[in-house]
Amino acid sequence: MNNYQTIQEAADALGKGGPFTPDEVYNSVGSFIDDLINAGNSDKVYYKHDDHLGLKSKLSEKFLDRDIDELDEAEILSEHEDEITATLNQANIIIPLFNKELNEDDLDDIEEDKYYRGCNDDD
Repeated sequence: MNNYQTIQEAADALGKGGPFTPDEVYNSVGSFIDDLINAGNSDKVYYKHDDHLGLKSKLSEKFLDRDIDELDEAEILSEHEDEITATLNQANIIIPLFNKELNEDDLDDIEEDKYYRGCNDDD
């Protein structure tokens, strides 16, 4: 499993070949968080991990509005240390699960999870 040490590393990994658009480059933390949560809400991640729910509500607007490039400045790193840690904890789980090749057992588990949650493919 990858262990992203910075938001930039995680953003580059999520944006490479992009889950949502090819080679997405994230400028703001907020745009990265939005796509990270979207990846976390995908069936292939959600059936194994849902701890990302509510992540964005725990992050300050100031942090979400930051440019990712600013996060390497010592003062900003210190100011947002807890938010960066929370984001990286989720990224280190979500991105590898999202990029994982699914096998038949995974697909069965996803269907079982969707059934348990009352999800219908027609919804």
